[in-house]
Amino acid sequence: MKISKIVAVFAAALTAAACSVVDPMADEQYQKDIYIVGAYSKVATFDLPYGDAQSAFVSIAVGGTLNIDRDVEVTLANNDSIITWYNNRYMLDAPVQYRQITAAVNIPSWKTTIRAGDVYAHLPFTVNSTGLHCDSLYAIGFAIASVSDYQKSAEDAELILTFKLTNEFSGAYQMEATKTQLELSDTSWIEKGMGLPVSIQRTLTAVSADTVRFFHEKTKETLADYSNSYDPGADYFAAISSSCIKLGRVAGSNRFTVEAYGDFPVIDGEATFANGSFTFRYDYTEGSARYRMQGTLSK
Repeated sequence: MKISKIVAVFAAALTAAACSVVDPMADEQYQKDIYIVGAYSKVATFDLPYGDAQSAFVSIAVGGTLNIDRDVEVTLANNDSIITWYNNRYMLDAPVQYRQITAAVNIPSWKTTIRAGDVYAHLPFTVNSTGLHCDSLYAIGFAIASVSDYQKSAEDAELILTFKLTNEFSGAYQMEATKTQLELSDTSWIEKGMGLPVSIQRTLTAVSADTVRFFHEKTKETLADYSNSYDPGADYFAAISSSCIKLGRVAGSNRFTVEAYGDFPVIDGEATFANGSFTFRYDYTEGSARYRMQGTLSK
């Protein structure tokens, strides 16, 4: 009996001690700052389709371990200076620098509200991207101007939001094709010998709402690929001009024209799009010879 009483008393003591333990997460563990999502890296990229009044947004968030218990109104402002600062600090040797596109942007309100119980809110706006060039770096500079409660972050209150122009056909594709030399027989060009297989990943870059371009065969397709060149930017843009093909949608159909984007010597071609894949053919010259590339580009 004595042992049972001792055990009971000990158990009661443990229970009382457990009830008196303070949950360390019951109170806020950090200073609650209001910040722009992505501002830690200064630049964030938003996928933007080609077209009129395309929707976009920048996100505002509140830090800390607990959700806020009241609404917080956040006012942003346009910030051209951060784009100039970033270009001067990091982009002086870049072939293309960030460009402010305020004229193409419609921001109905510079205010947004993080609601009680929420972590973040969006500041929505639209961009008229129809006339934008796929090789330019368009951007909008944002800064938190004021907050109705708590405080704005000292480090993450400014952001350059840049845009990656897209359409429904752009993205990464796997090319499976053959390259065959042609010879003239009477009035027709026919394949001469066996074709050489070409298997490589290609990026289809949006040029407009219904047009994409890609690099021919295995031509290097990113600026980083030319990093060992004497002038990487010049060589990269020269490759775009000399080695890119564009596929342009024929209105109201799944057929596409095949043409040179710049100076690539395309003679003729055709393509169709179905189930996420292009089936294509194009003839071109290489020196005095004529060749045919034909195959598929699968998304």
